[in-house]
Amino acid sequence: MNVSDSERLEGELQNMGLEKIVETNPKRGALNADVVLVNTCSIRDHAEQKLYDQLGPVAARKRKGEDVAVVVAGCVAQQEGEALLRRVPEIDVVMGPQYVGRVNELLTSATERGGHQVVATDPTLIMEDISKPIRGSKVRAWVNIIYGCNE
Repeated sequence: MNVSDSERLEGELQNMGLEKIVETNPKRGALNADVVLVNTCSIRDHAEQKLYDQLGPVAARKRKGEDVAVVVAGCVAQQEGEALLRRVPEIDVVMGPQYVGRVNELLTSATERGGHQVVATDPTLIMEDISKPIRGSKVRAWVNIIYGCNE
């Protein structure tokens, strides 16, 4: 449902020098990553519960003292906002889809020395999207007509 945002996020993360861990089982990949980003879609059935299931192993890593950054993006993040931090305090960044182009800035704010949790869900006007998506296809591209689903 949010392939366009995922492609844009992947491009932004690669520009930060991060590499994607290719893993068929997302939970297993999350056990090895330095940055775990879950891009959510609230239209899917049980989206919130699926998110919490995916965050469980990563949150356990942080509680053990491992250095891992946790980002929740997308429409569930937009709708839940600070409630996500109350339920899973190990999350570093909660960001709505309109903040995809600022993931570097938000992640840096949350993880650099003395950093703090960041919730970026306020409505914002996107004047120009300069992100460089990593396309999943050579013959197809997703084009945003809105950012998020406004549910």
